[in-house]
Amino acid sequence: MRLRIDPSYEAWETFQTAVPWSQFTQSWAWGSFRATQGVNVVRVALENEAERWLIAAQLEYRERKGGLGYWYAPRGPVFSPRVVVEKRRRLFQRFMAELHRAGLATSLFWRIEPHVEQKKPEGLLPMIVKDGQPFSFRRAPALNPSSTRLLDLDRTEEELLAGMHQKTRYNIRVAERRGVRARVTRELEDVERFLLLLGETADRAAFRSQSVSYLRDMIRMLSERDMLRLRVAEVDGEIRAANLEILYGDTVTYLHGASSSEGRDAMAPYALHWDAIRDAKRGAFRLYDFWGENPLSPSMPGWKASWEGISRFKQGWGGRHVDLYGTWDLPHTGWLYTLIFFRRLFRKVV
Repeated sequence: MRLRIDPSYEAWETFQTAVPWSQFTQSWAWGSFRATQGVNVVRVALENEAERWLIAAQLEYRERKGGLGYWYAPRGPVFSPRVVVEKRRRLFQRFMAELHRAGLATSLFWRIEPHVEQKKPEGLLPMIVKDGQPFSFRRAPALNPSSTRLLDLDRTEEELLAGMHQKTRYNIRVAERRGVRARVTRELEDVERFLLLLGETADRAAFRSQSVSYLRDMIRMLSERDMLRLRVAEVDGEIRAANLEILYGDTVTYLHGASSSEGRDAMAPYALHWDAIRDAKRGAFRLYDFWGENPLSPSMPGWKASWEGISRFKQGWGGRHVDLYGTWDLPHTGWLYTLIFFRRLFRKVV
């Protein structure tokens, strides 16, 4: 086995799009977008003697104060679907060792979010020995949602409707009666209206959104690659809700949603999602990813009281709940890592 660094676009996309439930954060286009934001991006893959890829990760270098940062694989690394469950742990250990040999250990730590469901962990995170010293993984706060809801699109519209909560079906009909119309757009005026709505939604729900300039760049760059859709829902020509969707591999991901405080009784978000789901079916996508909801139990890592409302909304669409393996750090210098994160915790406490 050997580590291939910075492979070709064709080889990368062939591997990533062949993985069931393709992760857009591991796509070539997403890495290219992140590079335009000043992020150092490296793509690596472990291949066997026949040059078949077994595991791959798109890594971002995140700067920290003091000049030392960390390498981060958003929703990665990703295993080949050919790799049987029993071999994942050994391959993962070999992959991490090869990263170390390649010089990617010149950082405070590695942060990973393996594309592996929690119910199938296979003991994925072994203790790693580097230069004769043992290092173990430590759980970190999730940067991308570690739990989500997936809707299988290989069913008829009637079956999808039957799988929804009755209130969701009812609200879809309410939106139809109130004359809500959904459409996909690339008009700059609609993009700016979406950004205003997103800011309004963030203020109302008390969450932090990406900067306007970041979102503008993302929308422009991914739209040019036919990888992003802005979908708006209107009532009498006024936009009442809008969603950003990412299209990659076999999956459409609902990434951002925004809605107006006015005309909420028209149920525009329900019209938006139902239109997006049917559109994804027509496009032969296999999955609709709601991109984040609470874990099943408040005792699980990543559960947030503030997510309860949006989680109930997403649960109403049916589908299945998925808990991923989560976000983990592998420190390269245990005492320094502990010191930095202890200081952060101390600042929060006081």
